[in-house]
Amino acid sequence: MACSDGIKVVAEQNCTAEEVVIDIDESVAAMRSRLEQNRRGVPTTKNRRSVCIYKVPPGLTGISPKSIQPEIVSIGPYHRGKKELSEFESYKWWFLDGLLWQTKRDLKDYIGAMSRLEESTRSCYSDHQELSVSEFVEMMVLDGCFIIELFRYVCESSGDDHVVDENDRDGNPILAMPWLIPILMRDLLKLENQLPFFVLERLYDISSDHRKGGDPLSLLAVKFFSNSLPRPPEVLKNSRMMEAEHLLDLFHLTFLPLQGTSNDQYSSQKLCHPSFKSIQCTTELRSSGIKFKARKAADSFLEINFQNWVLDIPPLTINDFTTTFIINCLALEQCSQYTGTWFSTYIIFMSCLLTSTRDVKVLCSDGIISTGFSLNDQSVAELFRKLGENVGLEIRDCYLSEQFRDVESYYSSHWATLMRTYFSRPWSFISVFSAFILLVLVGAQTAMAIMSYYKN
Repeated sequence: MACSDGIKVVAEQNCTAEEVVIDIDESVAAMRSRLEQNRRGVPTTKNRRSVCIYKVPPGLTGISPKSIQPEIVSIGPYHRGKKELSEFESYKWWFLDGLLWQTKRDLKDYIGAMSRLEESTRSCYSDHQELSVSEFVEMMVLDGCFIIELFRYVCESSGDDHVVDENDRDGNPILAMPWLIPILMRDLLKLENQLPFFVLERLYDISSDHRKGGDPLSLLAVKFFSNSLPRPPEVLKNSRMMEAEHLLDLFHLTFLPLQGTSNDQYSSQKLCHPSFKSIQCTTELRSSGIKFKARKAADSFLEINFQNWVLDIPPLTINDFTTTFIINCLALEQCSQYTGTWFSTYIIFMSCLLTSTRDVKVLCSDGIISTGFSLNDQSVAELFRKLGENVGLEIRDCYLSEQFRDVESYYSSHWATLMRTYFSRPWSFISVFSAFILLVLVGAQTAMAIMSYYKN
């Protein structure tokens, strides 16, 4: 028998009949509540395109945790409130106070502008945030103004003719602790530690009302990070026109080797289809006759070229900054389908070349790789190996597909086989040379015997 708001079910349990009454209305209400929570917490297809700041994939977090987690400063909501980062919060208020004093703008102007951007800013994060509206707006103002003032101070103070004002000198943490700057540079390029770039631009516009002829924020940002990884003047000039989602995306854009080329040029590279097999390591390629050369004229370390048996690779110093930058660019490309696979392709290529300390030593001796104080040859080889294992990429459809194909084709050629078989080691060369001399002597002896026969 069924009641009006439920269903009576007879179940056989332990050989006895048991009646279970299911309340349909209660179940429907509970499931509708869960559905509503899910709609609020998970980005829909409509708003997923606005997401640009992600949590780093688990496969990359264990490679170098220091490259993922902020070391001293939290930017954005993901790491806000962490105890180990709380000490630097007071410095953010110091920078905000300095910005308000210099711009002569009221704090209300900044809060009002950020309040209008709160909803669109919140939608840029992949994880649902529990911060209230007022807390979120405070975070936007405090973190954004800190970044702007940091850029302004570091970039302006780097000029030879810049004189630090005594008001800036008093209590300025950058002057008191200059060793903070490299750490801050790393923290501001971490994927989980970002603010949307439109937030920074709006705050910069408000703070720049009284300033005439200042650099655009994008140029100021690239100059700031160029202190650790220099960018050529042409790239600095082009950065004015770059449309970035956040600071990591901006600096990522400055390294794209096909910057400014047409889609047709990129599409033509996709016609080059190497096999699924990856290329050999540095020592094996060198024994096959391939030479390695540092391509110092390149604008980006991604611009690898192979021509006339020479592999031109731009030099790169592997230190804490470049490790942080490369890992976070790799995470950005894995999370966003609109970013491309430039760094992922580079990692695959270099992980093929660097499989042992011997490979690292070869590229170091050729001026292509140099290591920082915190890394040795083994650490570099291990880093690229782990990164390569976490990249799923079709090498037949990437910007280095032509290089993969040509290196593989050369390695499989008869000449390369001859080189690594008979000329890769000194004793092999001596054996071949001795055999050649013996053959020449035998030939000469035979010729002399024939000539003597005809003469007689």
